[in-house]
Amino acid sequence: MFFKRCLYLINLVLSHMLWNGGDVLASDTPSDFSIFGRAITRLQIGDNDFLSRRATGLTQSVRLAAEKTITPRLTFLVEGEAVVAIVDKFNDGTGNNPNRLLIPDPNTLELNRLQLQYSLDEQSFLTVGRQILAIDDQRILGATPFRQNTQTFDAVHFSKRFGSQATFQAGYFNKVYRPLGGDNINGRFAGNSYFLTGNIETPLGRLGGFHYALDLESGPDVNANNRASSQTTGVRLDGRLHRENYGVDWEGAYARQRDYADSPLNYDAKYWLAKILLYKGETRFGFSTEVLGGGGEQSFQTPLASLRKFQGFANVFLITPINGVVDIEANFAWKAGTIAAFERVSAKISHHWFSAERGGANYGNETDVTIEGTYRGNVLSVGVASYRASTFATDTTRFFLSLQRHF
Repeated sequence: MFFKRCLYLINLVLSHMLWNGGDVLASDTPSDFSIFGRAITRLQIGDNDFLSRRATGLTQSVRLAAEKTITPRLTFLVEGEAVVAIVDKFNDGTGNNPNRLLIPDPNTLELNRLQLQYSLDEQSFLTVGRQILAIDDQRILGATPFRQNTQTFDAVHFSKRFGSQATFQAGYFNKVYRPLGGDNINGRFAGNSYFLTGNIETPLGRLGGFHYALDLESGPDVNANNRASSQTTGVRLDGRLHRENYGVDWEGAYARQRDYADSPLNYDAKYWLAKILLYKGETRFGFSTEVLGGGGEQSFQTPLASLRKFQGFANVFLITPINGVVDIEANFAWKAGTIAAFERVSAKISHHWFSAERGGANYGNETDVTIEGTYRGNVLSVGVASYRASTFATDTTRFFLSLQRHF
């Protein structure tokens, strides 16, 4: 059904081109073809006090894409992705190694993207097919860039820029291909979902609004799980003020989430964010407070987010606890130019204090450290995350060493 809709929309696109005089279909228009990809080799080690054995995973992912410029306005892209575990002593989310820590990078071989993108003009784009959706800060809808298996969507996505002053995006999708893969009961979502976002520049920064209506079903058709379905509406403001080597960035957001579609739950949960970053040259200090509230039968959830960007690298809060979570974070970051053989080097240390939004219980705290260097276009990253539990989960430690190459 989805690809029938895609064909219908493609027909509309072609009709629009013909109505514009057929210039973009001219046979003498030059065509471009390119092949590109990405490969990531990653070692991950982790354990916690609840599980009996340490998790060790050495995984390799390869993403290969081909892009064809059919006309100056119409581009076709196809991309495949493969993930294989060289060392598989970890729980990949498909039911194996349950006594080891979860590292959600299962073996996969799948069609990652298959899309047509049409440019209505220099600032308006319509993309149809299986694609990546990374909207705003990816707190609700993201691509999970750290995971070996990218999250993609069978979707229709329209984006429009109004110079440098405003943007608008709208989209519909009915399938979600999650990083967990098809062998996990929650590795695929189906349902009719849509989103709307818009931003406009103001004297205080970029002011935006958003609405996500997510109809998410997983599991067997005879016993579909609709508990992840939700609708989220909110506003955000982000701005910056920089003067030579000094500067400050700020960001704030508020949202309300409720049950949606066939969800059996009845809840109403809130979200708040306040963030500030101070710059001096290549040194940065940041402080933020993020609140995912409790809401009765369900707390504020973001199953389609790029989750590793938020609430620490130990992945303790991938699912928000029923009483919500307050994340207070302080971080320090630094960048440098050439060091030894590396062309660019950066480092960041973050500390999180976690507590319950309802009741105020102290969940625990976490420290994350990452170092990254670039050599001839290859990116080498190393990091460690240490979560120390108080009243939620157990002590958890994760380590990763990653080499990323583009070609």
